[in-house]
Amino acid sequence: MKLAVILGGTSTEREISLKSGNAIYKSLLRNGHEVDKIDPKYDDLYLKLKSLKPDSVFIALHGLGGEDGSIQGFLEQLNIPYTGSKVLASSLCINKIYTQTIMKAHNIPVPDFFTIKKKDYKEIDIKSIIHKIENSFGFPVIVKAPSQGSTLGIYFINKTEISFENQLKDAFLDGFKLENQLMIEKMITPSDEITVGLLGNEKAFPLPTLEITTVTGYYDYDTKYTKGMCEHIIPARLPDTIRNRAKDLAVKIYEILGCKGFARADFMVKGNEIYLIDINTIPGFTEMSLLPDAAAYIGITFDELTNYIIQMSLGNEFPFAKYENLIHEK
Repeated sequence: MKLAVILGGTSTEREISLKSGNAIYKSLLRNGHEVDKIDPKYDDLYLKLKSLKPDSVFIALHGLGGEDGSIQGFLEQLNIPYTGSKVLASSLCINKIYTQTIMKAHNIPVPDFFTIKKKDYKEIDIKSIIHKIENSFGFPVIVKAPSQGSTLGIYFINKTEISFENQLKDAFLDGFKLENQLMIEKMITPSDEITVGLLGNEKAFPLPTLEITTVTGYYDYDTKYTKGMCEHIIPARLPDTIRNRAKDLAVKIYEILGCKGFARADFMVKGNEIYLIDINTIPGFTEMSLLPDAAAYIGITFDELTNYIIQMSLGNEFPFAKYENLIHEK
């Protein structure tokens, strides 16, 4: 089969995309395909695709320009099959504000939050924002640039720290360099952070729950990509009932949003409560990334995983029957 991997791009997540794309490229070669790499930062995407005429494109672009529906719409105009979610699901899922608003309408728990636009922030005193936080849900909070991934544009603010007011100002200063609207979200604490990978087109197959632990207590860019600062625990160290409920929620969320191919839902768990914090339609994709790691736990090798995703891009379904006895965790 003739395939192309689109990787790199120009978003803030370019370096992570290159790692994902190169891992996928090598895997597809091992699977016996004819594969070319395309980097929109340097390559003319239209001319490359018209020349290559691939049977399918594996999109390995993370963030804006790749995960937001734009490249998906471009490929649809060229009538070229591609991996992952379609235009609408991609554009909704990349923005945490839209995702969480939709989830609230479906009675799926998400952390409390409010938003501030860049144009309005210039007129608001920082003490007024602190007052609104305290009246809404209190500290600690997370300031988020809603369309960023790879834990970029996320700032943890705890009022117990002496410099918290300056940290809050810095979070807005940095966040508004990335986007024109930010979320101020209640931090669910104490809590456990877990993720559920999903595979499938018309219905979703949930991979095992994966618990993320860090040496700092925060899963940010440094802990995520610095060796030894975080650990994946499969399955999550939670009661069976909680783990299975998280998987059921992940499937429901995937289907509500219309995701296709693969995705990953991230949750915070506090006691018996499970809160969705994000859903990624093109999650990190190296052999050590969260979704491939969870897949490996039930015997799906990295090369099998890339093959399943390519097959799903061509309209085939994930082989549920082969793994259905592994859906529920015990």
